[in-house]
Parts: sequence; structure tokens; C-alpha cells
Amino acid sequence: MNNSPIYERIKKTLAEKKQADLFRSLAAPGSYDIDLSTNSYLWLHADPDIARAAASLVKNQFYGNSASRIVSSASKLFSELETEIATWKGAEAALVFNSGYAANLGMIQAICTPATEVFSDQFNHASIIDGIRLSKARLACFRHGDMAELKRLLETSSQREKIIITDSVFSVDGDCAPLADICDLARLFGCMVMVDEAHATGIFGKTGCGLVEELGLEKHIDIRMGTLSKAIAGAGAYFAGAGTLKDFFVNTCRSLIYSTALPHAAIAWDLAAVRHIRKRPEAGGKLLEKAARLRASFHEMGFFTATSSTHIIPCVLGEAAAALSLSEHLKKRKIKAPAFRPPTVPEGSACVRFSVHAGLTDDDMNRVVEAMGQWKVHRD
Repeated sequence: MNNSPIYERIKKTLAEKKQADLFRSLAAPGSYDIDLSTNSYLWLHADPDIARAAASLVKNQFYGNSASRIVSSASKLFSELETEIATWKGAEAALVFNSGYAANLGMIQAICTPATEVFSDQFNHASIIDGIRLSKARLACFRHGDMAELKRLLETSSQREKIIITDSVFSVDGDCAPLADICDLARLFGCMVMVDEAHATGIFGKTGCGLVEELGLEKHIDIRMGTLSKAIAGAGAYFAGAGTLKDFFVNTCRSLIYSTALPHAAIAWDLAAVRHIRKRPEAGGKLLEKAARLRASFHEMGFFTATSSTHIIPCVLGEAAAALSLSEHLKKRKIKAPAFRPPTVPEGSACVRFSVHAGLTDDDMNRVVEAMGQWKVHRD
């Protein structure tokens, strides 16, 4: 290290984070009997049927990356996957990105300008927030799920270009956006609508397509985005919508244009997993029932789970130290459930987030409930 004052600032920042119980480390490999940290909600990451189907799609062509899809031809499975997603979503077209972060960052930066006003739920994912910042659009942030405030902000806006952006299922609170009300307001005020279905894809809807499908709003959402790395348990993300928007993003999304394409084998897994989900759309409903049982048990013990109504259950404890304490207590019992602290969550709302998944058995849930009760007795 040289004597740059930047190092002084870095050391001070790290010391302050440690003092406030906000210091983070990369998750170390460990042996857990019960993993409630995973985003593999349908427990597909180790599914042998998907692995075999993906291997068949690969056809022993395990080649690596080539270049950006704009520059060089990529795996022919890209077009198959995009067609599959578009058909599943009932959209004109689909476009695969390298990650959910890259998709949100690229699409928002492309679609918005300083003349655009973005109406964003305060609990939207960091990738949405960063995309808005990079676009230099005007930001109107409304209180989480507060349609009265959103309406007021829309009424007072003087901008010609307006877009409402929201998660459909929120990644920490585990609740759902009031998408029908948002679409009503969008029609009233001439807004475009963008919905991030990262945590809803594979879980909601009669075909597992997401919350937009569940609510029958497919024709009212302009930009539907989702990841291929959560319930689908693969890699990448997608846009689904009008063909004109796909063409626009291919020509303007910097995160797509300047990124090397995903490798052939990753796309094969994604395609196999999407097809698997489409054949078993009932899996999401069963998962939500399982989560409801676990959430009810937490309530009986006096834990506060915010407005959770999905497979994501936060136990809100307030202070970061308490969240770390519960997470460590569970870890000692071979149960993995991460502590979420500021800035991921607002000050005073640190929590332990439980990602309920299809691989969780009744015995597993009983063991989790027992461990939670032990911690609570000790704390009380």
C-alpha cells in the first residue's frame, strides 16, 4: 500500500462497519443440514432430471465464452431459450442477459434519460436503484406499496416521460407489490411499467410464470424482467416484452453490448430448467403452503415477520447485533439463515431472512422452529 489518503478512508470505513456490527465477509464453505439462505426456491440446482436434460442439450459441446453476442455468434441455445421464455411469458420477444443485476442496470439506463421521471418503490432491489442513478433520470421514490403516495407523486409530476418500476415479490420483506393498482395508475397517467419478477418466477401463476401471470396483467406491463438464477437455479436473466423493446435494448443496453455472452452449458441448464418448471407449475403453490406453515409457527413464538406473504420470511429483530446473534445460534445447530443489516435493510430493521424451499421437509421445519424457540427463550 502507498501513502494515498484513500487508504485512510478505506481503513476508517471498515473500522466503523466492524464497530456497528455491519462488517461483511464472503460466505465460507460450510456443512449445513438445513440451508435457508438459498435462492433455489424449487430446489432444482441438484435435480438429476434437469442435469440429464441439460447434458443432452449441450451435446458434448462444452466450449467456453466467445465474445459479446453483438460481436460474435454464441450458442444456438440462446435463441431456443429466448423463444421458450417469450412463449412462457406470452410476450412477443425475450432477451437473455448475464445476470439480474446486469439486466436491470442495462435496461433502466437505456430506457431512461434525464427527461424521464422514475417512480420507484423504496424497497426495490439495489440493481434498480443503481440503474436509475446511472440513467440520471429524475427519481420519485414512494413509500413501500403506498399507492396513495404514488398517485400524489404522479399527479404533481410535470414530466412527459414517466415510468413506474417495482419488484413483484420483494427480496427481504417477502411481500407482493400491488401490481393491479400500479397498472391502473399507469393507465391513468400515461406511464410505462417495469416489473422485476426475480423472486416470483417459478412460484406464482398457473404456469409458474410469475405474479404478473397470477394477476392476469400480462398485457399491462411493458417490461418484464426476471432472473434465471433463483427458482430456475441457473445463470443469467431475461427481458420479456415487445419486439421493438428487444431491438432497442440490443442496440442500447451497455451491460449487454459490452459483456461476453454466457457459456453454452449455462444456457443449456437454463433451458432445461425452464422446461421442467413449465411441466410442473403446481410446485410453486406447494412451496407457498409450506412457507405459510413455517411463518405461522414463527408468529406463535412472537416473532415479527413484517408483511411477508410468500416463500421469503424475514424475522425482524431491529438491531444488527440481535440478527447476528440469531444467525449464529442457528449456524451452531447446522441451520444456515443469514442476517440482513443496513444498508440492505433500513436502520432499525435488521432481520434474519429465511428462504423457504421445496427441499425443506417437515422434520427440517420442526428443527428450525425448535432452534428459534431456544434462542427466544434465552433472549427473553
